Amino acid sequence: MADLKTVHLTTTGMHCGSCAMLIDMTVGDLEGVSEVKTDYASGDTTVTFDPEKTSVDNLVQSVRSAGYEATATT
Repeated sequence: MADLKTVHLTTTGMHCGSCAMLIDMTVGDLEGVSEVKTDYASGDTTVTFDPEKTSVDNLVQSVRSAGYEATATT
């Protein structure tokens, strides 16, 4: 089993809990993602993933495909 990584994304464009749920579902569908938690009030999305199966760029693209903006924070 690979070592999982956790990344924090600053996510913008959300207006309610349903927006956060859509992001969680979209990002959670990516192969290698084990956990996603989005807080629309703070604009923070935390993703735990297998870096051998997906990348931070893929996570950001997944948020964008759901209609929102995201940038990785360090």
